[in-house]
Amino acid sequence: MEPKTVIEVARRKAGLSQRRLAEIARTQQSSVSEYESRRKSPTLEVVERLLDAAGAELAVKPTVFWEFVEDPDIGTFGVPDRLWSVPIPECFARVQGWKYVFPAEVHTSWSEDIRIWDLSEETERIGFYELLLQHGAPPMIEGAVDGVLLIQAWARMSLPEAIRTRWQPLIDATTATQKGPLHDPGRFNAWMANEIGVPLPVKRRRRRRPRSED
Repeated sequence: MEPKTVIEVARRKAGLSQRRLAEIARTQQSSVSEYESRRKSPTLEVVERLLDAAGAELAVKPTVFWEFVEDPDIGTFGVPDRLWSVPIPECFARVQGWKYVFPAEVHTSWSEDIRIWDLSEETERIGFYELLLQHGAPPMIEGAVDGVLLIQAWARMSLPEAIRTRWQPLIDATTATQKGPLHDPGRFNAWMANEIGVPLPVKRRRRRRPRSED
């Protein structure tokens, strides 16, 4: 199944119909339909205008690359090259897992074909994370496992040693003191410095040492 376009994702999250989105963006409903069905390719300017009308913006998201590890005891599992964020409220959503996407030994005790976890409940979230890190496909893991929430739960998660060993460097790298330029949240400091004509970074004045008396 072809993934939804960013226009359709933004429109649906805003609760807008194609007609209403077109009205806000001052375009034709037929154009929105063609963009969403990929029958017509919009320019970047048009995409940004439609997203703005839906109360969204285009953002850069680093691609996650996966390595698959074969372990003699637990089988094959995936290890990403980085952690990522799952947007709110999806990271606290109620999620479903169809038993047939997991190995048979995982769902032997399931009473139904589809099981539901409430990620707003910490215990259920940790249980779902443990399941996905061991048996989940990368799209499932990327769609549910939030990096910050994973770090918070990491010490309390029950995982095979092979998985913990391969994921631990990601946890360590993410929580280590970050070197490089200081982060400017929202670039507000840079904006304010430009407004008042003060270059960043501001150089500290050296304090003069008092002269010693002879």
